[in-house]
Amino acid sequence: MKLKPAQLAHYIKNNALPAVFFFVGDEPLQMMESGDLLRRFTQQQGYDEHTILTVETGFDWQSLSHVGQHLSLFSQRRFIELRLGDKVPPDAGLKAIKTYLAAPAEDTVLLISLTKWDSKFSSRKWFNHLEQNSITVIMRPLPVEQFPAWIKQRLNSVHIQCNTESIAIISERAEGHLLACAQEIEKLQLLYGEGKISSEQVMESVADSARFEVFAWIDTVLTGNIKRSTRLFYALRAEGYDPVLILWALQREIRTLTQIAQGLKQGVNADQLCKKYYVWSSRKSRVLKAVKRYSPHQWQQYLQHALIIDRMIKGIEKGNPWDALLQLSLHVAGIHLFGEQVE
Repeated sequence: MKLKPAQLAHYIKNNALPAVFFFVGDEPLQMMESGDLLRRFTQQQGYDEHTILTVETGFDWQSLSHVGQHLSLFSQRRFIELRLGDKVPPDAGLKAIKTYLAAPAEDTVLLISLTKWDSKFSSRKWFNHLEQNSITVIMRPLPVEQFPAWIKQRLNSVHIQCNTESIAIISERAEGHLLACAQEIEKLQLLYGEGKISSEQVMESVADSARFEVFAWIDTVLTGNIKRSTRLFYALRAEGYDPVLILWALQREIRTLTQIAQGLKQGVNADQLCKKYYVWSSRKSRVLKAVKRYSPHQWQQYLQHALIIDRMIKGIEKGNPWDALLQLSLHVAGIHLFGEQVE
């Protein structure tokens, strides 16, 4: 049986707990909150033995059946988590899971979590088998048109009232990232408590967020404002920002530009592409202007440059990641360094 994340709470409160849950998807907030909900509920129902199996290199898949067969002397019910991370199990793992599904342990709830999503999953035998033998909850980013309603519901849940403009501000700055948005709402709650919050208060809160300062820098890069983007870049560095955060934001933007450039080359409408890749109306003109600077192939090359910078940050590749980040941002802004030939 397949459920949406929003349906999970109602289901577990009104049905007998199944032997197996399968959480799959790449939306971190939904994954985190659905897991927390299930942990709390099973504990309330007397599943007081909690075992976590984290799949890493060299993981012993026999441990799944071993844990399932041995109940603690001090517990009558148990909750087991099999955390796959972002990798589909190897054949040995899929076989172990299939064996468990054929004869689930008594008085046990198993949660299998896979923090990855691929559209090809639905055509895979292992996925269909898991889906048929569990309660499957798929965690995916919200469609762009549903995001403002989600924000409003989230605000209501903590008894905060915002006008349409305030919701639009949060929506545009969070850009479809539910976890960042949830954190911003928590921040509003801490700063102002319950009740009505003005647009000015929302703007003050957003402006004080490190993540949104990085987004402000990204916007100057997109517009091609070289002096301002360079000044902001050095300010971020001087203030001690982690280069991982800077790279994440820049890489995310280049990936979006690459996808849109490829779509435009194939004749897809620009508005459709912006909607598909969560480009909000306030950023559409900047993004489309930036896209036209290079061919899809060149954008793909810049995406590869971002991967090299990631290796620099991790110490795997030689080089100064800050210098490389600045150079890459200047490329995105439209500066062609060292006589570079753009296709």
